[in-house]
Amino acid sequence: MAVTYPYISGQSALQRAFEQFRKAFPPVIDASLLKRFGIAPANESYLINIFRFLGLIDEDGKKVDANTDFFFQSEDAFKVGLENRLSVTYADLFAERGDGAWNEDRDTLATWFRVNDKTSDLIGTRQATTFLTLAALAGHGELPKVPLSMTKGSGASKPKTPKRKPEMLDSSRKLNSPNNSDGHKGPEFGLTVRVEVNLPAEGTAETYDAIFASIRKNLIDRD
Repeated sequence: MAVTYPYISGQSALQRAFEQFRKAFPPVIDASLLKRFGIAPANESYLINIFRFLGLIDEDGKKVDANTDFFFQSEDAFKVGLENRLSVTYADLFAERGDGAWNEDRDTLATWFRVNDKTSDLIGTRQATTFLTLAALAGHGELPKVPLSMTKGSGASKPKTPKRKPEMLDSSRKLNSPNNSDGHKGPEFGLTVRVEVNLPAEGTAETYDAIFASIRKNLIDRD
């Protein structure tokens, strides 16, 4: 059974679409336009369904002038115009719940949408949340807060945490010295040196003896 009432998973996309189209309502709203604006990535069809359901665009995505005039008016006139659109398109909801539908809680509305559309709990909840967002845009209730990372489009990145600079070793510390200049015992440091010797395969015993004698003289017995 086809779903009657539209929905979208993220309400920030719906808010941003109304904000953008109040500046200039395009003659056609389609997926490519929403992608250019960075609105509702991967959810363009759901947003288009909402605008089509409200009668703001026709089946081809073209703007319906008679139903979009309020987009260009004052804030109060915009809210009244959107309220009228919702009253018409959600007529069955208002017929049953009256004006109280504007202020119903989400769970109550989700149950109503589920019963009417025979949908799952998830879809019913999204339908209810979508209606509440539209109602808030029309002046009924508060809009959900939009995360900061979503306010600049889908490409917005999270604030970067500044890298901590490595601390410099205190130059007053003396290596291999157990005591600092003030008499307090300080940290002890150890030093390990690995020496790799490549012996020639064709070398004689005298050659090897000379190599090891040189190592002892220059690395081991050296003061």
